[in-house]
Amino acid sequence: MINNEKQYRSTRLQIERFRQALASLDEGSDPTLPAALVKAQRDALESQLAELEDQAALYDHLSAGRVTLFEADGLGELPDILIQARIARGLSQKDLAAYLGLKEQQVQRYEAERYGSASLSRLVEVADALGVQIRNRAELVGSPELQSVAPETWQAFPIPEMYKRGWFEDFAGSLAEARKAAPELVPAFLRGAQARYAAPALHRKSVRASGQVHEAAIAAWEARVRRLADRDPPEVRFDPAAITPEWLTGLVALTLEPDGPAKTVDYLRAIGIGLVVEKQLPSTLLDGAALSTDGDHAILALTLRHDRLDNFWFTLFHELGHLKLHVGHDYAAIFDDTESPAASPLESEADLFAQEALLPATKWSLSVSRFTRNEKAVVTDAKRFGVGPAIIAGRVRREANDYTLLRNLVGSGEVRRQFGW
Repeated sequence: MINNEKQYRSTRLQIERFRQALASLDEGSDPTLPAALVKAQRDALESQLAELEDQAALYDHLSAGRVTLFEADGLGELPDILIQARIARGLSQKDLAAYLGLKEQQVQRYEAERYGSASLSRLVEVADALGVQIRNRAELVGSPELQSVAPETWQAFPIPEMYKRGWFEDFAGSLAEARKAAPELVPAFLRGAQARYAAPALHRKSVRASGQVHEAAIAAWEARVRRLADRDPPEVRFDPAAITPEWLTGLVALTLEPDGPAKTVDYLRAIGIGLVVEKQLPSTLLDGAALSTDGDHAILALTLRHDRLDNFWFTLFHELGHLKLHVGHDYAAIFDDTESPAASPLESEADLFAQEALLPATKWSLSVSRFTRNEKAVVTDAKRFGVGPAIIAGRVRREANDYTLLRNLVGSGEVRRQFGW
């Protein structure tokens, strides 16, 4: 079985070599060789090729997030299920190691030997971290659309990472003690935030992601964001009607200023939106989120996963689109990996909102850079349309689906420092 991307790439290379070998054999074999030997060679190549293709297809299927149910005939198959569940969750071996507080090499060894040296408690810990429940069958629980946290899943939270970041503020024990105290620490951490973990209908969430969503990690990050927002909430009541075309024009003007990202804090706060910057937890691949609160303000949260101006501005306007159109109406929280396909109407609407606010289609249709894709054209268009060059460059890269273009104009390394990172 393929365990990681490196093995996957190697398998794909082997598949191509076997295909070439078969093609060469079909083009003409050595006439001096017996027909039975030639057939045996072809059968052996075809058999090995089929096995490799099956392994690659399984990895593709798992990594696409399409598998949530794993059948097993006995506990002997549990190691393979844990490996497959990790891949289906979109977690690398490094990500899982971070959740468990281990080195990446230890997880690699576990999987290479099919967890032969792992204790039962370690197997349970891995299953909890991956959100795998084992009954008569092993099933990935949870849905990327509706997220709720059940009391029995506290151990699924990324305790080592939360401990390392100091999220358990009143806890003075060791990591090992934090693990044991998870059933008390995690609920207390969640209760300290405005997150409402009652019936899903009262706290409907949407998560935009390319694979399976780790609900516990999302819940922990949300609780942290809400805690930070509660410490200094805006004094102004938020009303979606405040996000007017004129207000958006003023926000777009900040894209021209070197310290524009930092200035957005006060600009958003003036209409009742608290901006929170909090690094994403491993494997969540979050760029941002839009959240309603029990108070009168709203929360716009960013992870700065990509330290680039183009990503910052697009994600900011995307989440504003959710606050304007969706949050507080049908959803209490929306979480986004903005690089994932917009697989729902609400994500398409938020994408369009951001796109039109930053650079309307009427202007984009007149741009030169959408065709020439060079720095001079981008700078010229930015001056014509009154936006930062990173906005034009990001739009070109996004539509071309080529993120090697215009690297000097997207503002790499220009965002995190403005927020003290």
